[in-house]
Amino acid sequence: MNKEQYQHIFVMLREGINSPDSVEWCTWKYMKQDIDVMIANGMMDYVHEQMQDFYNEYLWGNIESYNAWNFIDFVAHKDDYFGEWATGKIDLMALTEAWIERGDSRTLLSLLTRLGQTGYETDWQELRTLLDEKLRRMEVEGTRNGMKETGYFYCLLHAFTMIMMSERSVEDKIQLLEQFSQQWAFLRTVYSVMVRRIVGLNYTNFAQLAQYVVGGQQDFDPFLHLCHAPLKERFEELVELGTKRESLTRALDKIEKRMNNTQQSPDLDVLCEVLFPEEFCNMLNMHRLPSYQELESEIDRIRMELDSTQETMNRQAKEMATQLSAALNASVPIDVIEQRLLIFPSTTALSVYMPLNTMLQVNAVWQAHSEGILQKILAKQQQELQLSMNITAQPGSNVNGIVQQQMNNGILPNKQIA
Repeated sequence: MNKEQYQHIFVMLREGINSPDSVEWCTWKYMKQDIDVMIANGMMDYVHEQMQDFYNEYLWGNIESYNAWNFIDFVAHKDDYFGEWATGKIDLMALTEAWIERGDSRTLLSLLTRLGQTGYETDWQELRTLLDEKLRRMEVEGTRNGMKETGYFYCLLHAFTMIMMSERSVEDKIQLLEQFSQQWAFLRTVYSVMVRRIVGLNYTNFAQLAQYVVGGQQDFDPFLHLCHAPLKERFEELVELGTKRESLTRALDKIEKRMNNTQQSPDLDVLCEVLFPEEFCNMLNMHRLPSYQELESEIDRIRMELDSTQETMNRQAKEMATQLSAALNASVPIDVIEQRLLIFPSTTALSVYMPLNTMLQVNAVWQAHSEGILQKILAKQQQELQLSMNITAQPGSNVNGIVQQQMNNGILPNKQIA
């Protein structure tokens, strides 16, 4: 294709930058269409060459015309050489500070993401060292420089740096960058706890931040564990920084209650472990609550065990009752049957007595003595309960309030029948 026939695009772009109202909105639309045609026909190298001067102005926010900026942004997101071109030319710390001055974090996040997607490289370890110092100073000095919010921007750059320096494939890094961009509204709450300074939100303490996490948006609910773990780990530190202990405790209780009723998603776990590799995985393991499914599964397991145990006990009690019934019908003395029953703990004796009483409804000997045998079992139960209370009430033991009150008042507990 003839390059000259598309030269007018870049002439019009310069005119649109210098005189924002000189290019009609429909012209910008047709120019984008022409770019698509050029790329489809193998002219990406030519487009990239023509756009380099414009990229400089675009990256540093020196374009006042929205239509012109939007057009360059459109091309940059199609230019696979964009990041490689910026390598060695663009200092990311200086770029971040330029966008701090403009107060536009959203554009910075978009620019960083596109640079990462298209091969930008720098000394990531050196940049991380600078950023770690910035984040440490934020805890003491705050997140503002005069009237400018800075913490928000430095956390964005920190996240970008940690993703880019991770030992992951290019495809995985691109996926993590996109995930971070999509979930930044939630992740800034995690960053706030990790750097011990609230960033990007107008709250004055971490109890308010925790309340926002649990009451702000339902989109946060599947990821509450990612904020819960560092809040629990740094609880005392956050209290020392001025958050009221009681308020933070109440907010954490709300988070835990919501977590117990909401299936937690692992979708952001890997990203958070990339952002905070030295500590986040340990925090998650240390302060992990059982998942919703795990709680349900455990409840089902316990219920099945109890049902099985109860079924076994009922079967054994019925077998024992059958044997005693047969013995009495075979003229074994009633006092022997009574002795057999009273050998057992009262609860077991009662569980045998009930079916035995049903089996021997027509046995005259049993009917003459059954009430007396029941009263002896109940008396034994009362003795067992009193003995248990006496042992529990020893100095230093933890006594149930109601039982202790009954003992103090000289009142014996009601008879218990299983």
